[in-house]
Amino acid sequence: MTGTPVKIGLISPEGGALGSLPDAREAAQAAAEYVNKNLGGLAGHELELVICKEKEDPASAHDCANQMASAGIVAVVAPVTSQGDALVPTITGAGIPYVTMMGTSASEMTADNSHIITSGLPGSFGGTAAYAAGHQYKKVAMLVEDAGSVMSGVQMMAGPAFQQAGIGLKVVGVPMGTPDATPQVSAALGDHPDAVLITGDGTLCTSVLRAMQTLGSTAAKLAPQTCMGPEVLSAVGNAAVEGVHIVGNADVTSSDPDSVLFRSVMAKYAPSTSIYGYAYSGYQALLGFVRGVEGVKGNFTAATVSAALGATNHVQLPIGHGLTYTCDGHQVPMLKAICGKGAIITTVKDGKPADPEVVQ
Repeated sequence: MTGTPVKIGLISPEGGALGSLPDAREAAQAAAEYVNKNLGGLAGHELELVICKEKEDPASAHDCANQMASAGIVAVVAPVTSQGDALVPTITGAGIPYVTMMGTSASEMTADNSHIITSGLPGSFGGTAAYAAGHQYKKVAMLVEDAGSVMSGVQMMAGPAFQQAGIGLKVVGVPMGTPDATPQVSAALGDHPDAVLITGDGTLCTSVLRAMQTLGSTAAKLAPQTCMGPEVLSAVGNAAVEGVHIVGNADVTSSDPDSVLFRSVMAKYAPSTSIYGYAYSGYQALLGFVRGVEGVKGNFTAATVSAALGATNHVQLPIGHGLTYTCDGHQVPMLKAICGKGAIITTVKDGKPADPEVVQ
């Protein structure tokens, strides 16, 4: 590598009482090592991460945003956060592009210079609704982690997606960190839904899955990748997740070449980090960013990186099982920051997600 280092900000939800996902950071760092040691860096420049850990509360998120605005970086990568509204205005206001793989806030989905390289929440809900319709579900109950701006974003986007698919949807909020969600799950099951959709972190997955076991529910289960995290499996056991349909934007277990690459990179550069849970988010966001800007000619600056992201056209999404992203502002009406389309649904078999299915 002969060029000067390119500094990228990495914001990690970590260290707070309201949520800590170190596996996202560890996987992003593994992806950066892969870029530097196996790809010759970013267009010949060493990739240097400037890391800030926010505690999933507005105060720490504002602090990270301010640090990034003055850190001399060319972009910010935030794999996943519930604090987008606290982060994005300051970062993009400083002329710095913001990149994530799962925007949950209005700022992330609509701000200039914000880029969600997957289909985001709308694509996830749209794919889930299409999957539910294909399996003749008539009613779905959604358990949502009620934190930050997540609840409002879910209500804004999930309802129309399920309504369009002709499926009744009941949304029940669960306060973040709730160890026993039995009352909320009982309320969600009151209308006898065909399926229960979990939207939140590992703690929510654990509490909902336990409650469903306690209540003897036979409803189908739709859940995020975090429900396959090691802490969830340790708490509820493999039997509780067997047959669960995992909804997301990542394929971490198939023989697809990009999935094989992910496992190889993690085994080499982050061998103690589980490939389940939120590891996929850090890897996908960081390597997805690199793939989008590796064609920059000349100096890497916030302006040249922003221009490169805006010019992306069907860039291969890491561990996306063929999904791509295009940040032209026209992928989702009125949500110009969303760059991708489609979702991936896998079904847990013998404790692992299997048989990835791309749905649009």
